[in-house]
Amino acid sequence: MNEHFVLPKTYLVGYTAINFDGLKQYLQETDQPEFIDDIHEAQKKNLSDGEILCSFYAKACYASLTAKKNKNISKTRPIFDNLLGILDSGHGSVIEHCSINFMITNCSRVFTHELIRHRVGSAFSQTSGRYVRTDELNVVVDPILEPIYELCEEARKFQEDWYKRAEEKLQLDKVKDFATKKKLTSALRRFLPNGQSNEIGVSLNLRSLRHTIEMRTSQHAEWEIRVIFNQIYDLLKEKYPTMFIDAETKNIEGALEITFKNKKV
Repeated sequence: MNEHFVLPKTYLVGYTAINFDGLKQYLQETDQPEFIDDIHEAQKKNLSDGEILCSFYAKACYASLTAKKNKNISKTRPIFDNLLGILDSGHGSVIEHCSINFMITNCSRVFTHELIRHRVGSAFSQTSGRYVRTDELNVVVDPILEPIYELCEEARKFQEDWYKRAEEKLQLDKVKDFATKKKLTSALRRFLPNGQSNEIGVSLNLRSLRHTIEMRTSQHAEWEIRVIFNQIYDLLKEKYPTMFIDAETKNIEGALEITFKNKKV
């Protein structure tokens, strides 16, 4: 592939974690220290902090962190079983408490414009076309266009050369006032392609992720967004095994189509 034709890559850069000092203080002061033992058992099953917190909030709703706070119950379920019950019952609001942070590089604005439609439970921080000038035009190219890569390179090279000529004619390198420089950079980006490579930081909670993974790994979704949400699933399936325990996968055209049995979540 041409060195200026790029493919997206997703990085897992952050996630919700337990502050054990604060959690232990809460459990001690509310006379529920036994829940710490449940946490230790969940950790032995390789449950993540985020999954444990989701169960913590679910149990808090029903005063069932221990069996002594609610006279309607005589025993409590382990955290793992509680999480399975959450999925079975569709109690999706409690899995919104765990958020996961990604950085996606070499993605196009075709992708980002589709991604930001998934606004609920999401946060986005994208490369600014107003502040960031284009030194080198890299383009995210669908491999389906391999038979016409030469034509694609012609188009890419023309736009890159045009941009450089425009910069020179406007003497953008000599502009000292940053506000003016920003306005010119913003104006010039209108002539850059939707396929231009950029970066976006994305944060989604587990509930939103389950929905978005299913929607955007569908065989009917656009190529690039399928690739990226396949990468996201690969990054998460072992870190959050219980939250993806009901995933069913099918390989279609070189990418997984992922669906979930529990549609209510």
